[in-house]
Amino acid sequence: MSPRFQLDEDDDQAHEAAVFVKAPEEAYAAVYSPFRQRLRQLVMQEVHREMPALVSIQQKHRSPLLDHLFVLTGMLGNHAFFMLALPFLHVFGGGMFSRGLTFVVLWSIYFSGWVKDYISAPRPASPPIVQITRSPAHTFEYGFPSSHTTYVVATIIYITHFMLNEWNTPLSGVLAFWTVGVFIVVGRIYCGLHSFIDVIGGSVIGVIEASAMIVFYPQFDALLLTTPGPLYLAAILYMALTNIPRSLDLCPCCIDSYCATSVTLGLTIGTWIHYRLPFLWHNGVADRIAWDSSLTILQNTLRCSIALILVVAWKLASKRPMVALVRRFLPDTRSSDDVLQSEKQSGDIMDSHKESDYHIPTPSSVSAGHYGTHELMATCENIARIPIYSGIGVMVYVVAPVLFSLTGLMPV
Repeated sequence: MSPRFQLDEDDDQAHEAAVFVKAPEEAYAAVYSPFRQRLRQLVMQEVHREMPALVSIQQKHRSPLLDHLFVLTGMLGNHAFFMLALPFLHVFGGGMFSRGLTFVVLWSIYFSGWVKDYISAPRPASPPIVQITRSPAHTFEYGFPSSHTTYVVATIIYITHFMLNEWNTPLSGVLAFWTVGVFIVVGRIYCGLHSFIDVIGGSVIGVIEASAMIVFYPQFDALLLTTPGPLYLAAILYMALTNIPRSLDLCPCCIDSYCATSVTLGLTIGTWIHYRLPFLWHNGVADRIAWDSSLTILQNTLRCSIALILVVAWKLASKRPMVALVRRFLPDTRSSDDVLQSEKQSGDIMDSHKESDYHIPTPSSVSAGHYGTHELMATCENIARIPIYSGIGVMVYVVAPVLFSLTGLMPV
């Protein structure tokens, strides 16, 4: 059976069984720039050098209990977790801290995905490694750097800054928090999904991102609340999404980048609108959803339920209309299936399990001129993801607070 690659991993269960065939090594040498190919070779050599140690870890330490624990912690990095967990931070009045953390988590997906596509280094070979996961599609992504590690390290550092400087958290609490983070990172190696160099690379990106956010996000957040604020982020989003490297293999990282960064755009738009609706404020605080300890457990439960229902309902209901709108107003934008079929016919991607059937594309088809503007990335489905995922932030910061106000779920 020919492999099928679906560009709908965020909400299509069939993607979990997707398989696409890796391009042969000579294709990379022919197409990638010398610098890009050199980086790729260096990472691959290091992964190969680590293989005996990676295999030994699984042979010595695998158990059913650890398998289940590490698989469960790995699920803390998927779409469903981010979509369902992050809104609660805002519902409980997290304000600038919650917005900063949301940016840290979701933009770490973009940064790590960008590097993954650029370097294009595969994950540790399986076999001999056993890949333990409930999301088989992710095993076909590139390995370096580890996206889970990037967002975990960035999140831990960002939150630890507040623990130590704002919340006076006991050292025992900080250590417990770091222990959970380390457990998640170690799980990426235990599950055979990443090598040591993948985890190190993800950690470096996470440290850089978190450090920058700690220093600059307060000023950036204030800028986004100004009159042209959302336009600034829209421009950043445009530059980011049109500069995703095109890789030879069909890595779904670009989908994650569209989804994650679009949520931050919607969060900015939602906060911007909330900032201009005084009837939603509490004690004159305009930049956060009204909340305090006077709310009962029942009221807090209802607030969380409303926010969750809004997010899920919007996600389910908006997909078809938004894709239809993109097709109507951008008629030249093609669907992912159309682009894939066209590239198979032209030989730019392979439709066979045999490497001998692979036709090496021309360098121009993967070069800098075809970064995020390539048809395979700028599909109508991907463009539709921008308003779909942006809508989540508007649901949380505008629609939910309005419903809280109408149903008596605001603090006195």
